[in-house]
Amino acid sequence: MSASFPCRHCLQLGQPGETMLLGSYDLPEPRGIYWTPSPIFLHETDCPRAETVDTLAPIVRANPLVSVRAYDADHQCLYDLGHVCSGSEVEVPLRRALGDPRTRFVNIHTARPGCLLSRVERVTD
Repeated sequence: MSASFPCRHCLQLGQPGETMLLGSYDLPEPRGIYWTPSPIFLHETDCPRAETVDTLAPIVRANPLVSVRAYDADHQCLYDLGHVCSGSEVEVPLRRALGDPRTRFVNIHTARPGCLLSRVERVTD
C-alpha cells in the first residue's frame, strides 16, 4: 500500500514504500449499543507502541477529516460534544469534550472510512 495510512500501533503515518496491513479491531469501549469494530492500519514490520500524554497523536493532526466522539461512564455517546473537523483543527472540540464532566473518554476516528485513530482520556495525578 502507499503512504499516508495511519498506523494504530505507533500512531505515525506510513512512509512511501512501507507495507501497511489493514485489519479489524474490536474496540474495547464503548460497550453496548455504540460498540463497533473498527478498520485499522498497522505497519507490516515492528514499530514502537505509542502512548502519549498531553499531546495529540500525529495521525490525528495529519488526517484531513476526523470525528471526535465523546462517551460517558455508561458508554453512551454524548451527541452534543461530537464534532467533525480537520485533524489540524481538532484541539478545540477535543478540549471541549474533555472539559465536560460527563465525558469519560473520547475516540477519534477518520470521519469518512471510520478507522479508529486514537483514544483520549483525561490524565489525573
